[in-house]
Amino acid sequence: MEQVNSQEAMIWRSEYNINNFKIDNEHQKLFSIAREALNIAKLQNHLDKNSKLKEVIIKLFEYVDLHFSHEEEYMEKLSYPEFSNHKILHENMLEMLKKLISEINTMELEQIEKELNDFIEKIFVQHIIKEDKKIQLWNTSLDDLKTNFGWKEIYSLNNPELDKEHKTLFKIAEEAFAIVEPELKHEKIKNILNKLYEYMKTHFSHEEKYMEEISYPNIEIHKELHNNIANTINDFVKELPSLSEDSFEKELARLIDVTIVHHIIQEDKKIITWLKANSNQSDS
Repeated sequence: MEQVNSQEAMIWRSEYNINNFKIDNEHQKLFSIAREALNIAKLQNHLDKNSKLKEVIIKLFEYVDLHFSHEEEYMEKLSYPEFSNHKILHENMLEMLKKLISEINTMELEQIEKELNDFIEKIFVQHIIKEDKKIQLWNTSLDDLKTNFGWKEIYSLNNPELDKEHKTLFKIAEEAFAIVEPELKHEKIKNILNKLYEYMKTHFSHEEKYMEEISYPNIEIHKELHNNIANTINDFVKELPSLSEDSFEKELARLIDVTIVHHIIQEDKKIITWLKANSNQSDS
């Protein structure tokens, strides 16, 4: 069975921007180096492959190290409240690459590829797209977040049923930003989140059934992501009473961005991309 194309995850999209020209350019450069690594992994000549993989891993380490220092300067300048935790994530990722470089001469080619792919998944999917995006969300006014929020055609999977349900998720989420009396806000948010949670469960069930029908190879990973989203929403509902009025709408915007927008454009698109690739191979 054909696996999901890893290179699909390495396509830069404007939604990944954190609205800092220097940082966004460096992220695009990192995507470019990651694509270079994935292309090398497909080489047939094993001697060239091993040598080139070592070169690109060292290149990746050097650029990641430089980029992280710039990103940390930016977070300090903003007085970003999660700076310390974010810096620890940076340190952990650099350690991953250091370990890979120090052991590379004793590793089999297949193991090098696996370690590299694991790192790329963590730094690009988990870090740039999720953790770095939190910086932008924190640094954006609530009014701007509300203005820019909503369904966009770039989110389309070109699957009518899935797109219809995704649009409904956005409509429910938009209700959370409707103006109500201050004393009613917490209760309103709680009710809408419960509504969102119930509809998500229905949608996830349909999406998982669809993945089963097409024999999607990463279905178990995708199901786990669905579970994580459901747990995140539940945790947020529990935290609502303790959040100040100034922060809970901003937290809601961040939650929706991470759980809906980036799940659709990063994970759900993998399903459709894999299906197209498989359909093309079947037709050829």
